[in-house]
Amino acid sequence: MPKSKTRKNHKQKVNARNSAANNEKSRTQNAQKEFIKDLIKKEQENGLFDNNPTLEPVLNGLIDGTLAGPSF
Repeated sequence: MPKSKTRKNHKQKVNARNSAANNEKSRTQNAQKEFIKDLIKKEQENGLFDNNPTLEPVLNGLIDGTLAGPSF
């Protein structure tokens, strides 16, 4: 059974379209990551992260069971 011209390269066209979409998605994500890194770097240079409190890690597994907020 002969194939039509429009159907002949369908798989290649679909694969090319999907790979182009994936490349665009990864390029967008990389640009967003770089923007956030640059923003954080600028804020660090301005000293906005200097007065942040540090949280002590839980070493012995002792966690206070009370929660602040609604309980269901």
